[in-house]
Amino acid sequence: MRDIWLELKRLVERGEQGALVTVVRTEGSAYQREGTKMLFQASGEGVGTISGGCLEADLYEHCRSAIRVGEPQVVTYSPDGMMDTVFGVGTGCLGTLDVLVEPLATWRAGDERSLLREIAGRIERRTRFAVVTLLRADGRLVIPLQRIVVGAGGDRVGGFSDSSVHAALVDTATKALEERVRRPSRPVAIVSNGRRYEALVDVFVPPLRLVVFGGGEDARPLVAIAERSGIDVTLIDWRRELLDRGRFPEASDLVELRPEEFPGRVSLADGTAVVLMSHHYEADRAVLGRILKLAPRLAYLGILGPRARTERLLAELGVSRHPLARTPAGLDIGADTPGEIALSFVAEILAAWKGRPGGVLSDRRA
Repeated sequence: MRDIWLELKRLVERGEQGALVTVVRTEGSAYQREGTKMLFQASGEGVGTISGGCLEADLYEHCRSAIRVGEPQVVTYSPDGMMDTVFGVGTGCLGTLDVLVEPLATWRAGDERSLLREIAGRIERRTRFAVVTLLRADGRLVIPLQRIVVGAGGDRVGGFSDSSVHAALVDTATKALEERVRRPSRPVAIVSNGRRYEALVDVFVPPLRLVVFGGGEDARPLVAIAERSGIDVTLIDWRRELLDRGRFPEASDLVELRPEEFPGRVSLADGTAVVLMSHHYEADRAVLGRILKLAPRLAYLGILGPRARTERLLAELGVSRHPLARTPAGLDIGADTPGEIALSFVAEILAAWKGRPGGVLSDRRA
């Protein structure tokens, strides 16, 4: 979502044609949930996906229509709807989706452009916020769409014309921002003065931050797979020769730092994931000692190597065990190669961040 919002701002400022697509409601099984976005350029090139390929070709035709008309529209896809019969388009997941299609021209109005800059600024500052879009009033699409931005601290930018609607939606957005769930975006329906309003509370969750200590060869696939998974990666090492941008092109930041100086200028804010993999026992002990001393509320702490090594590290630091220390790190997929090990690490990191056990999906009955 970060890349799509920033690319939307770039295209709007350059005056290019295209359309923003947003899932505003789902019912039943769906590939993605509310708030998921895709950005189409006039050429048909897209950024992101909402269905894994089931709907994108048809959606592009709706985008072309919205661009011609110059107004947003909502497209509904269902597994047994007319679209399957006429176009052979199925949602693939046996669910129903309402998709908002907005031509980029609608974002060039003064208020919308100003709001887009506000959104982009908050994304770059890695803050948690919500964009609330008023979609329908008594079943009819609101044109032009009305939006506000609500920050996690209660601040807000913009407003709705109906004060009671405004208060209700701000309250809903504030509660959604307080929930520490991975998918807090949701459709909302309220009744005010005898009218029914429908809106989307679209919460932006900053990307997970991963701090990797150790720039050896096996760190390269870890950084690459993590970045590909949407994780913001900072790599730390005290050996300058390993901190080569050619070796780690995907890392957001490369930091030269001695173990006893960890974490230095690198933030270990709540919810950060850390992996120790320097292959240097004394260095890992120094860093682990700093982590235990700082006691940050990490999302994940993985330590490369066998359990006996980590138990020795903890014992030398005066700790019998630590609830966060994953060792051996990674999910049990029989990993042997650096790439397989990196994959198992990233899978376990994501599971820990999202509060999931990391088991086999086919065993679930939910």
